[in-house]
Amino acid sequence: MNKLKIVIFSLTLIFSLNIQSKEIPVKDFFKKSNFSSVTISPSGKYLATKVEIETTSGVIVTERKTNKITHTHFFGEDSYVGEYYWLNDERIGFSLLKKNAAFARPWLMGQFEVINADGTQKKMIIGSENVQRTSKVMVNDVGRTGFTFVDLLRDDKDHILVALYTKVYPTLYKINIYTGRKDKVATNPARYGTFVLDSNKEFRLAIGENNKNQKTVFYRDNLNDEWESHGVYGYGSGEIIPYAFSKDGTFLYAYCDVETPITGLCKYFPKTRKTELIYRHNKVDSYGKIYRNDLLYIVTADGKPKRKWIDKSHILVKKLRALEKVFPNHMVSIESATWDHSELIIDVWSDTDTGGLYSFKTKNNELTDMGLARRDWLDPLAMAPMEPITYTARDGLEINGYLTRPLGYKESWPENLPLVLLVHGGPHGVRDRWRFDPEVQHLANRGFAVLQVNYRGSGGYGREFLTSGFNHWGDLMQDDLTDAVNWAVDQGIADKERLCIYGASYGGYAAMMSAAREPELYKCAVGYVGVYDIDSFTTVGNIPGNRSGAAYLSEVIPSDPAIRKAFSPSEQASKIKAAVFLIHGKKDEQAHFQNYEILTKKFDKIGKPYKSLVKSDEEHGFYKTKNKIEVANELEAFFNKHIGKR
Repeated sequence: MNKLKIVIFSLTLIFSLNIQSKEIPVKDFFKKSNFSSVTISPSGKYLATKVEIETTSGVIVTERKTNKITHTHFFGEDSYVGEYYWLNDERIGFSLLKKNAAFARPWLMGQFEVINADGTQKKMIIGSENVQRTSKVMVNDVGRTGFTFVDLLRDDKDHILVALYTKVYPTLYKINIYTGRKDKVATNPARYGTFVLDSNKEFRLAIGENNKNQKTVFYRDNLNDEWESHGVYGYGSGEIIPYAFSKDGTFLYAYCDVETPITGLCKYFPKTRKTELIYRHNKVDSYGKIYRNDLLYIVTADGKPKRKWIDKSHILVKKLRALEKVFPNHMVSIESATWDHSELIIDVWSDTDTGGLYSFKTKNNELTDMGLARRDWLDPLAMAPMEPITYTARDGLEINGYLTRPLGYKESWPENLPLVLLVHGGPHGVRDRWRFDPEVQHLANRGFAVLQVNYRGSGGYGREFLTSGFNHWGDLMQDDLTDAVNWAVDQGIADKERLCIYGASYGGYAAMMSAAREPELYKCAVGYVGVYDIDSFTTVGNIPGNRSGAAYLSEVIPSDPAIRKAFSPSEQASKIKAAVFLIHGKKDEQAHFQNYEILTKKFDKIGKPYKSLVKSDEEHGFYKTKNKIEVANELEAFFNKHIGKR
């Protein structure tokens, strides 16, 4: 490869712990980015940049040659652009979200509007122009919202393939992007199934579920054949899940964890129903990047994310490998690309860098800084590195996580650090990752070490690790958190007298549950939109309110009344000695607001003081920027009061 020609290159590559950090305003961590995303048109003629403000969002279309704005697409006040796509080189489409007056967060409307790059020939091709959002009617039993794009049909400038999820068995349509005419192509054989096409754009693979909440796989050799069942799998069981066809159609790429609990990437041969392993990590699950039926690379995240390059001859692989050398200690990913790969929009980011975009011309290797940084007011040199850590739980299980210490901690905080254990939600299938996290950086900037743990039951570490947390929300999973804090104390990282625990959703549950189980360990505990009463959580809200959610809860939470009581922070409230701060949205239907009410009534009954912050229009996680900033300010004051600098 020729030497890269750097047109504008101003990214600092080396970070140092020995730099004294200045206090950064709270709003700088939580205000909206300069842009959400950027896409390049198929030929590279236009750029479309999505921008957000508090009351709306939209897309700005710019002609590259003249650098002039040809169109700005906004749906209006309290309306937002969701996903957007270049459908051909002159036509672009946008999904619509809209706010209901009672809710802070906008909801998808099931509408898709298309328009030319110059603003002409506007047409709503999915949904009605007159739909008014009064309830979440577009969200079905598995959370799909109206429609998904299946293929942009690059060889057909007038049509796209779209799946409509208005029925249990969704339908694939070919839609004219100028007239909106819909021609039915196929019905999915799986409930709420996905449509997977082969390299000839024929629908031959479906992945969905049955009425027992089991994952199902259907396959057919050609369009004239009947569908065959190629797998039925329960949650947490070993699976072979094909998800893409090879270019020649002789096999499918599949995720496989039947023979071993770690998910690897396999070739699946549908005629024989046998698999051939491509790659499996010995510790963490692997995920393949398929581009136009080519497997480019496999991603693993044992600590920092890493790529294993598969097709080293592919042009995109060649370019990405070269760019990784230009940006060491960063992740380099393709934000968007022209359809012939002549120009790539490259996103460069790290744990300390929110990310910036570069244009890369693949023919002459010209790399140009586009002047687009997500949060250019945050200096990467002022951010704290995120360190992968490993410790051993009391039963011998290896647990992994991340530690972020204040920048310059060796000079400014020579003694053991005040520590916040930040517990991720989920809990199952979710994990913490190496990335830029504004909440973590805010706390580190204020002098707190932040410890994040992928406790048992988290995703990404294999099937056995995932299922080891089932029915153990309130005991073994809590022990993993306690062991993490004790590890940090034993390592001299954390001051045993200055420990707090904080989390959202299940993390909020864990904060209260750990504070009850370890009353002498924590000085304070913060629950944000948390689950505090198991009986309430499994009977009220949007998770038990649908079939798949109810099935999930029955799988991961014990049915025994005595255990459910022992696992409920509301039933253990009298054991909590730590100072408590509870944050909740009244419109929360996931960890229903009833959880907050039950726990605070228990606290009131026993005379336990607590701090609270409740917003009437927020749901499961605050949406409004001003509310996020208020939470951050209140958290900072709360942590300073209970574990702040001596």
